[in-house]
Amino acid sequence: MKKKISGLLIALILICVSILAINLYHGLISNKTYDLQLGHNPNQELPKMDDDGVSFKNDTRLIAMAIYPDKKEQILQAQLYVTKRGESRVLQVEKMRETADLAAFEMRLRNLSWEPGEYTIYFKRGTEIQLSLDFTLK
Repeated sequence: MKKKISGLLIALILICVSILAINLYHGLISNKTYDLQLGHNPNQELPKMDDDGVSFKNDTRLIAMAIYPDKKEQILQAQLYVTKRGESRVLQVEKMRETADLAAFEMRLRNLSWEPGEYTIYFKRGTEIQLSLDFTLK
C-alpha cells in the first residue's frame, strides 16, 4: 500500500514539474511586448537581430526591425522612420500595413550615405509612436 501511494505521489510530482516546465518554456519563447532593434544580421529563425546594438561603424548597411508581440491589439498602418537626433526632418521612412500574422517588420537603412553622428529611429503604429531608439554612426 505504501509503495502504491509513493508511486502515485512521485507520478503526481513529475506531472506538476512537467506542466511548470512547459509553461516556463512557453513564457521564455513567447513575445509579449513590442521591440525595436538595429543591426546588420537578422536572425533566420526568430524575429530579432543577432547583432542588436546602438553604436555602429558606418561601413555596412543597417537593418531596423520592429518586433511584434504574439498577441496584437489591432491591425493598423505601421511605419519606421529615421531622423538625425534632435531634428524633425525625416531621412528615411518605410510603411507597412499590419496583418494578423505579422511577427516583425524590417527596414533596410540607407545609412551609408549619412554622415557620422547621432540618429533616432521611430516605430509608429497608427498615430502613436510605440518605441524609439537612439543610435550612433561612427
